[in-house]
Amino acid sequence: MNHDIVVIAEQKEGVPEKISFELIQGAKKLAQQHGGKVITILTGYQLENAVSKLASEGGNEIWTIDHPILMNYQTTPYMQAIHQAIQHAAPEIVLFGSTMIGMELAPGIAARMDTGLVTDCTALSISPENGLLYMTRPGTDGFSLDTFACCKRLPQIATVRPGVLADTAKAGIEVKRNDASESSAQADNVSQATVRPFTADFSCIKNGVELLSTTHGIEKSADITQARILVAGGRGIGGPEGFKSLLTLSSLLGGQIACSRACVEAGWINSSCQVGQTGKTVRPDLYFACGISGAFQHITGMEESQLIISINKNPAAPIFDISDLGIVGNVEVLLPKLIAALQARI
Repeated sequence: MNHDIVVIAEQKEGVPEKISFELIQGAKKLAQQHGGKVITILTGYQLENAVSKLASEGGNEIWTIDHPILMNYQTTPYMQAIHQAIQHAAPEIVLFGSTMIGMELAPGIAARMDTGLVTDCTALSISPENGLLYMTRPGTDGFSLDTFACCKRLPQIATVRPGVLADTAKAGIEVKRNDASESSAQADNVSQATVRPFTADFSCIKNGVELLSTTHGIEKSADITQARILVAGGRGIGGPEGFKSLLTLSSLLGGQIACSRACVEAGWINSSCQVGQTGKTVRPDLYFACGISGAFQHITGMEESQLIISINKNPAAPIFDISDLGIVGNVEVLLPKLIAALQARI
């Protein structure tokens, strides 16, 4: 084993998934604390386009496992290929995304390597005392955060929730308004990763499963973890009708709507919009919190937003403690006035 970090990248039809960029940037940050290389493992078939996009993201090496058997995702061949590559790399840390694929592959890889696994992590850090990877995830009670370490076995394996490493991913691909020249210089200095083909042995595979057909369903709603502007509602918006005002406001601002857990539990809106410890982690440029009290579980999912504006009728609401601008008032009264003012400027 060494200090290297392996990232398991995902792609769909030759296009890398956003979580892959997030994991690479997060791994680079960990490597700065711990040393070692960042090795990205990419599996699939005809991967040239995906490789070129990932190589420009930096990291040290990209290992490609390009084979016809990997054209469509199936658990057994993908797990076989990734397991062999990880064994060859002998890293200290392996990172998967907390996606449908990552959450399916990671337990099998951990079992094959007889090591531990922490899923759905919301924070990763290297301990300065012992050099172990500290992996933080929501507690099973839904109100706490637990931090784990794999103390006795290597590699240390974690799945990481999409969005929690988005700040580091943004830094590499976006130019901020206040430091454009610095960001541009940094982008110019990002070195291309070295691409290395890895040959996996599929001769022993007894898959027993064959993909017969694929039926494409309804396109999913936009992912709030990628939104630059979010207008979020909490219990204080009064009911499902309140989201009509939030939708109007978000449209005027060019953003998307989000919500707290209370709104989902009340049946006002579906869980794809939920922000927080048991929802999604977001870091938009603007987070507009309407009628959200600011419970710990919600704040952990949005506190690193660039600008936070809050409206709440309770002047002691915890949300004001992290807000850049707080407005004390009734959401149902203030939102129509704000919407009217914005519409008048169009």
